[in-house]
Amino acid sequence: MSSIAVFVVSFLCLFGFTVMVPNLPPGEILYVFLGISEITSPISGVSGVVFVNGIINGFFWGIIILMIYGLFTRLSKRKAFLPAGVTSYPSLRKSTSEYIPPKTFVKRPLYKARKRKTYTSLDKNVEAIEGVGRIYGNRLRNSGVRTLDDLLSEGSTRNRRYYLARKVGVSHSTILRWVYRADFFRIIGIGKQYSSLLESAGVNSVTDLSRRNPDKLYKKLIDTNWEKNLVRRTPPYNMVEDWIESAKSLRRIVT
Repeated sequence: MSSIAVFVVSFLCLFGFTVMVPNLPPGEILYVFLGISEITSPISGVSGVVFVNGIINGFFWGIIILMIYGLFTRLSKRKAFLPAGVTSYPSLRKSTSEYIPPKTFVKRPLYKARKRKTYTSLDKNVEAIEGVGRIYGNRLRNSGVRTLDDLLSEGSTRNRRYYLARKVGVSHSTILRWVYRADFFRIIGIGKQYSSLLESAGVNSVTDLSRRNPDKLYKKLIDTNWEKNLVRRTPPYNMVEDWIESAKSLRRIVT
């Protein structure tokens, strides 16, 4: 129900109740306090004084009910934090772009079996990074950087980043931010949106992520998404915990 509908329904209910109970506060009190001239003639079969009291009560209590409704709606959107030590989270249907569907593996002969990767594929185009659009994507490709793996390789050291920044026409800090975001893709479950959410929460790199406390980071991500509305679904606690464990096990690439 919209706020306008809540106010209209509250106004009509309180107006009608005042017609039946003319002394319902604070209509009569405000009527006298505001010094409204007394209306002696009836309006639609209702005493003029009672009619004005009904309007005053309708507005007064309508605004009060509207404020309570707005507060309740805001609080109901808050998700309760998991207590410390709890490592499970109610499973929800994964409907965002960050969801990685389960892979169907084809059984191969033993000599053709490949070792399963422990990170997300890095052969995506550079436009998969938040902030790299078509123009900068073309400039990066003209510089020999086509995929996330290429960007991690060319931006792994300070000297390489400065050289790449001159070729692309951006600052060194911009290249570093793109490299950090590409580095997040090595962790399963962190894509374009979640890497932006982590950065907004103050986690700028995989190394930084490996040092975080899962309880504090989980709460920080909820607060950040509540303020900035970056993703449709905040990552659950067990996913954040897995990210931190994965970050601890990954070899450091960016120096």
